[in-house]
Amino acid sequence: MDEPTVFGNRHHATRTTTDKIGGASMLLTPLKTERKLLILLLPLFALAASSAWALSELQGQARWYERYCLVPSAVGFLVLMVAAIVLPVRSIWRVRTATLVLGPGVVMVRFVQLLMDLHSDGFDENYYFNLSPWMILCAALYIFLLPVRLSWRFALAYWGSSLVLLAVFLVLPSEPLPVQVQTEFLLNYVIAPPVFIALLSAFTRLRTDYVRASTHAADLRELALLDGLTGLQNRRAFRQSFKRAKARQLRNKTPLCAMLLDIDHFKRVNDTYGHQVGDEVLIKLASVMTRELRGTDEVFRWGGEEFLLLLEETPSEHLEQLAERLRAAVEKEHFLEKSTVTISIGATHILPHEDEDVVYPRADEALYVSKRDGRNRVTIIDAPKGKPATADFQP
Repeated sequence: MDEPTVFGNRHHATRTTTDKIGGASMLLTPLKTERKLLILLLPLFALAASSAWALSELQGQARWYERYCLVPSAVGFLVLMVAAIVLPVRSIWRVRTATLVLGPGVVMVRFVQLLMDLHSDGFDENYYFNLSPWMILCAALYIFLLPVRLSWRFALAYWGSSLVLLAVFLVLPSEPLPVQVQTEFLLNYVIAPPVFIALLSAFTRLRTDYVRASTHAADLRELALLDGLTGLQNRRAFRQSFKRAKARQLRNKTPLCAMLLDIDHFKRVNDTYGHQVGDEVLIKLASVMTRELRGTDEVFRWGGEEFLLLLEETPSEHLEQLAERLRAAVEKEHFLEKSTVTISIGATHILPHEDEDVVYPRADEALYVSKRDGRNRVTIIDAPKGKPATADFQP
């Protein structure tokens, strides 16, 4: 939390609606998640490939596939992992594409080798290996790493390719396979993959729709608490912010203040320059306020040209200085080419036992005094029935 002083140099820009709901950074969130997934999976794929090669070498069963396919693929997975770490997040699609080529490709080559061995040498339990879990994993890669509309199509195409290869193998004359192998081919290569693809695709689609609906609902809640013109919080957001500030005031025994400010002769600005220029003045004023205040201070557009400021950890001796500094900053700002825009401010201290119902009426009373006494000035009311203390700063 910032130090309880109005002289800090911490500035921040006006929060816009796009910034509040995430803006452009939200567009990169799925890519960041995809990169984390790839960084997790790629070393596991490298470990699986290298382990399969090492085990076959120890058992004396290593052949061309283990030596010239698994070993290079393990290196390739590690290279892709490094690329996923060092590449910008916007380029993660390159790693994704390479992974979807290398991983399923290695498994498909092993499937082709399996069918060729069965055709030429017949069934040998020492060399036979059930590949169905790995082929289902490859289908899952397409579903998880590709957009919804493409994922199931690529997954089905991959499964369909294995069916074509299996059909060619069954058509060519070869030694009959054991019954358990035929049953395994029927269940694990023909029936199981499409069922798994359908279930996983449906789950992914439902999950995507749920996340989209939840995000949309959250965005609507955020937008309901923001002013569409200035990007500041609106009156609806004040209640929640006041409760949090009040809780901190009671817990930390720190002062809490509020300021209500109003643009002087704003109707004249609209009548002279038009409402579009009036809107630009409001936007610039919001920028000046957030620039001059601390990061812990909150600004609310109360309505029209009125703005309410909630100031935590602001002692009495600093409230008047802060208000005057803000008033002077607005007066010096070039809002319009041929005239000066000024503001009137009414400020008040909020006592520990007081709730939000007293904030606006008392600040409004102080603002009325500033307007009555000539505008472009600050009035502070210290207590509900206290006498207004006017800090008269003539322009």
